[in-house]
Amino acid sequence: MRTIRSVAAAAALTVVTGCSVYEDFTTSDFAQQDGDAIVAAASETMREVTSLRVTGQVREGGEQYFVDLRMDREDRCKGTLRVGGSHIDIRRIGDRAWLKGEPGAFNRLGGGSVPRQVLDRLSRSWLQLDDRTVTRLCDFDALLAEFEVVDFGQRRNGKNASGKGRTEDAVVDGPVPATVVEETSLDGRKAVELSASPGGAHEERTWVLSEAPHHVVRMESTSTRDGGTISFSEFDVEVEVEAPPAEDVIRP
Repeated sequence: MRTIRSVAAAAALTVVTGCSVYEDFTTSDFAQQDGDAIVAAASETMREVTSLRVTGQVREGGEQYFVDLRMDREDRCKGTLRVGGSHIDIRRIGDRAWLKGEPGAFNRLGGGSVPRQVLDRLSRSWLQLDDRTVTRLCDFDALLAEFEVVDFGQRRNGKNASGKGRTEDAVVDGPVPATVVEETSLDGRKAVELSASPGGAHEERTWVLSEAPHHVVRMESTSTRDGGTISFSEFDVEVEVEAPPAEDVIRP
């Protein structure tokens, strides 16, 4: 009996650690494709997305932010931004956008120079943004490009995938190969993890759902200046946003 158990254990160990047959049974067909094929499938899926929810933490210019935003391609957006332990509420409808939040958050974003009476008013009323600022707030297409959802791994001439803004990476000519790391489980669903290293400066990882539609559901960047971790969910769910009452709005 002991001999039989030993043989069985050895056989099981061999299958788990060294046999590709085991992987074939447990790894989906999608995950067995190369990185380019998985990226292409994710890109096609994300181009068709009409709305999504973004949650997580990101760094920009060395400052860390926590975000929870719902947005769509019709320039509707709502959610919160947390910085320094305080939050700011955000709403956008087309070419109009408003902010309201705790004094600590506005003071942090203003470099500590915002007068106290202004901070108090911003905590009670909605600030309507000017036209130029609105176009940069909750920009759906820019978000996808910035985190390289559609053009994952592509950096040219020191610019990000959208062609706007500088990055801390070295110049990269052409696409950066995305390597399949493994298939794992995220929130009970199988997802394929991809990895790339633009310019060799840092690592970027992306998780794509194994089952169609192949949404990108998580992204991480180890960049010390502009990295972070964000998750995508609630794809193609209607985003309903109400404009604040006129009496509660102040203009800059």
